[in-house]
Amino acid sequence: MGQNNAAEIFGKAADQLLTENLELSLEIKEITSNGKSKDKQYNVLIGKLGEVEKTKTVIQHPDKLKGITIVITSYPDEPGLIEIFTPANGKIRKMKATSKNMDLVNSGVSISNYTSKDRNQLSFDFKGNEEFEGKSCYKLQVNDVLDLENGETEYLIEENTYRILKIIAYDKDGTEKSITTYSDFQAIGQLKGKIQPMFMVNKDLKKAKHNEIKVLKIKARPDLKEENFSIEPVIN
Repeated sequence: MGQNNAAEIFGKAADQLLTENLELSLEIKEITSNGKSKDKQYNVLIGKLGEVEKTKTVIQHPDKLKGITIVITSYPDEPGLIEIFTPANGKIRKMKATSKNMDLVNSGVSISNYTSKDRNQLSFDFKGNEEFEGKSCYKLQVNDVLDLENGETEYLIEENTYRILKIIAYDKDGTEKSITTYSDFQAIGQLKGKIQPMFMVNKDLKKAKHNEIKVLKIKARPDLKEENFSIEPVIN
């Protein structure tokens, strides 16, 4: 199999997912290398407004962090913007959406921003077949040709269902930086042919911690507008 086949496999996998104009409720258990854990709960909006992509995350739990809001805006031809609203002081902190800053605010909740990107921006390479948890998978290497800050990303996609089961992300020097696995796939009720992994485990190898993520609710939001991503303590 060559690049065309790899791109076709990736397309079948990505097209099953709802990657834009949706609302999520998430429960996240953050576990450090010494076994200590923290529980968090987020409400998340993900929208595409023309060529601009926006994500709004509002912390619901723990109480001391409730209302902290992170809005990330991605533009097609210029650096993105991160805005962080802290209710305790009513201030909004703004920073460029560099890879380093994105790592600081990333909760490991996304299946991968690659699945929502313009596929002309990605390169694909078929790396053979590999078994994962008793399931035969296609192994693909996927690169963002416009992102020089990050290295390659490896996908394991189940052969029969085209479900993405595992993603390994590498630094540009070839070192593994994160491993994410996906399970408990369920149909999204309102949308025919769309599925969502309801349980994810994201291992941050650099920080020696991992997140266990449960999707409590997912809902299509084709009605999203700019004002839904305004900085407020709650999601409208």
